[in-house]
Amino acid sequence: MADTAINHEAERWIVEVGLATHYPGRKFAPKKMKLTWGGVFAFDAVSEDDGIVVSVSTSAARTATGKLATAKYQKLKTDALYLLHLEVPARRVMVFTESCMQEYFFKAAKAGRFPSNIELHHVALPADLQQEVVVTRIRASLETSPARQPNAA
Repeated sequence: MADTAINHEAERWIVEVGLATHYPGRKFAPKKMKLTWGGVFAFDAVSEDDGIVVSVSTSAARTATGKLATAKYQKLKTDALYLLHLEVPARRVMVFTESCMQEYFFKAAKAGRFPSNIELHHVALPADLQQEVVVTRIRASLETSPARQPNAA
């Protein structure tokens, strides 16, 4: 099974360091927040005053084979659903470490196919951490891809 520890490290870096680029002087931490339908959801980052709630994505818009990352899009749309149903009034934000994924959601929002009240930001990871995320993504892809069968003669 693919080791996703580096993705968690990247998310931690975004929460502890990267968000300061967009929200200077604010501190963030993961937190469970109440939803309008009664449950709770563990968000990646919430400001100390609960005024900003963030979902973080380290996913790319395309798979290692170049196909659209449909499952990743669906996961992020689910995260958006939770953001939209926060019980408290707050700024709703999605942060992407991959600019291609941010661009996908910008285009969707412009076309009226994604909520315009969710802010979309790109926060680049440090080069060494980004490289580790890419290597992990490639390993995971190789691990989950079906083995190529030789053609029968």
